[in-house]
Order: sequence, then C-alpha cells, then structure tokens
Amino acid sequence: MKVLHVITDTNIGGAGRYLLYLLPQPAFRDLDAIVACPDGELAVRLEAAGIRRLAISGKDISFSPRLTMELAALMKEEKPDIVHTHGSLSGRMAARLRRIPVVYTKHGQVRAPNRSGIVPPPAGPFARFLNRVAARLLSDRVIAVSERVRRELEESGINPAMVTAIPNGIDLRPYRQRTRRPSKVQVDDPDGTERRSFLIGTLARLSPEKGIDTLIDAAKIVVTSYPSARFVIAGAGPLEADLNKKVRDLRLESYVRMPGFIDDVPGFLSGLDLYVLPSHAEGIGLAVIEAMAAGLPVVATRVGGVPEAVIDGVTGLLVPPRQPKALAQAIVRLLVDPDLARSMGASGRERAEAVFDAKAAAEKTLEVYKDVLASKAKPRLRIRPRFRWPF
Repeated sequence: MKVLHVITDTNIGGAGRYLLYLLPQPAFRDLDAIVACPDGELAVRLEAAGIRRLAISGKDISFSPRLTMELAALMKEEKPDIVHTHGSLSGRMAARLRRIPVVYTKHGQVRAPNRSGIVPPPAGPFARFLNRVAARLLSDRVIAVSERVRRELEESGINPAMVTAIPNGIDLRPYRQRTRRPSKVQVDDPDGTERRSFLIGTLARLSPEKGIDTLIDAAKIVVTSYPSARFVIAGAGPLEADLNKKVRDLRLESYVRMPGFIDDVPGFLSGLDLYVLPSHAEGIGLAVIEAMAAGLPVVATRVGGVPEAVIDGVTGLLVPPRQPKALAQAIVRLLVDPDLARSMGASGRERAEAVFDAKAAAEKTLEVYKDVLASKAKPRLRIRPRFRWPF
C-alpha cells in the first residue's frame, strides 16, 4: 500500500511531530509512505529520519490553485493508493481530481475561539448541510485527534460514520531512556539566599492561538512573589518578535528565555520542573502528552481535547484560557508543593504509557486505510436507464 501524506507546515508543530512519531511504527513497516511538504525544519527532520520527502510549494498555506495543480501532477506520477492530508485543502482537492481515496486528519478544534476569545456558535441547519456535502466531496474518512474534535466535527454536520477518533500517540522510547534531571540554574533571591531555580517551560509554535502572551503575563505575576522561578518558551513562529518585545517591556529578561526552535524535545523536557500549555484552542495538545511522558506535572488550559490528556488534579491542573492570574496561581501551587508536583508527574507518565503510544495510533490508522480501500473496492449498484440516448 502506497500512502502519500500532504502537509504544508514548514516548522515542526504538533502535526509534523505526530508524523515523525507515526511513520516509523511497526504497523507501517510494509507501507510505502511518502510525505509531500515544503522546505523547512520539518523537511529536514523527515529526511534525517529516512522518510522519503517530496518538495512542494505552498509554505504554511492550506489552499492555492497553483498548489492544487502541483499536487495533482505529483499524484499522477506517484500513483498512491491513499492520500492522507494534515490540514491541506489543496491536497484533498488534488486527490479528488485524481480519484484517489482521501483520509484527512483534523488536528485542531473545529469551533476554535477567535482572537477576541469568542467561540463561534454551533452550525445551523444550512451550514451543517454544506459541511456534510463538502466533507463527503473532499474526504472518504476523517480522523479526529480527540473525542472533543470528533464531537465538534459531527456537530458541524459531518456524517458520524465518516469520523474516527484516534488520539495522538508519541514514541515513548526516548522518554523511557531518560531520567529527569533537576534544573542546574542557581539564582540569588533578593535576601541574598542562593537556591535552585524552579524551571517552567513550554514548547509551541509562536502563533496567536497558543496563548504565549498569557503565559508571559502569568510569569510576571509569579516572579514578583517567587523570584526563583524561571520560564523557558521554546519554539518559533509569526509572533516571535512581538513576544520577545513583551518580555522586554515587562522587564522579564532575567526570568524568561526564548531560545527559539528546539530539536531535542525529550532533552528539553528532562530539564524542566513544570510544563505549561496556555493555548486558547487545541485538538488535544501533543506537547502535553510529551511532557507527561517525561514525568512532568502539567498546568494547561481547559480547551479542546486537552482534558482528555490532562486529568485535572491527577496528572496536572486545568485552568480557563486567557486568564493570567489563574495560570499563575496553578503554577505557584505546584512550585510550593514539590510532593504534589512529583505525584502528578508520575501519574502523567503512567497515563502517557497507557493511552498515548504511537504504536497503537499507527495500528488504528492502518485499519482506517484498509477500511477505506475495502469500501472503494465494493461494487456499486448501477441502475440502467430505460431510455438510451442515440448520441
């Protein structure tokens, strides 16, 4: 079976990291898996992992007529059995032009809040009808990365029979092979006492929906009372310059570091004491799964499918989005209670092992491929017209 994945991300976000976890799994060993994506960090990582990569244009865009025709030409040459898209509308349209079965993974929320924090209302009857028709025209099966996303897809009008929920999975081996190491940063409190810092981190694309501005505001609150706290915000994206300016404007340069893109995720996480996910919207939050696998307690916003990963009060603490004070209070609660932090970190690691293994996710995805191909192979009932036109 030949499967062509289409993703237009250049940097490595959740969808890109998920592909890097998924494709090397044993279930895909006999698949001919190819990824079409633009040049960028994701392309470099795919090629380093030995995954065949085809260069395309359309950096970080879902649709353009040019990209659609480029992908259609590529599909004509490669002749995949299935096209699996990760947010690319052009990929789905090109596959339809070539009459190739399409599997589409919805990585984010359907009804995500806008920049003002307003959640769109549920789709009305006409919108539901249009969504149902569009989904059927452009996809044979939709994979939702969480039960929340699955429900949102169905509420938007998509036929439930088309949607399969497969939670994001990660390769747990790098986390099993590492042990947590305490932060090595030493700081002096204003009273002259030297103590080890408490290192709080996040790893995200620096874009509006990730809520990094809220985290920086929370950091200001935390360090005012607990100057031994330190924050590391790793990642790249369109808001990088604005967020660095915000750190300077709040005079947090000594407390908040923004090192840019991080390649070694397990290594980065192993040096933290606490992981924070301040997103305004998430399909499930691959980063919190990685943090739990690393044995970290998690403070996260109660959005999308995040509560399916982070069990409030057990593996971490959940807070409302866009509320710096609530975020700061949750961080402080774990900062001052190391026993609670250790307990939540241990519970998170157990949950990651039990629920979010990429091996199981790959097996379920392979079943979706087989079901789609089997349904396409079934003969369709044809009704012959009684009248045949003579021309």
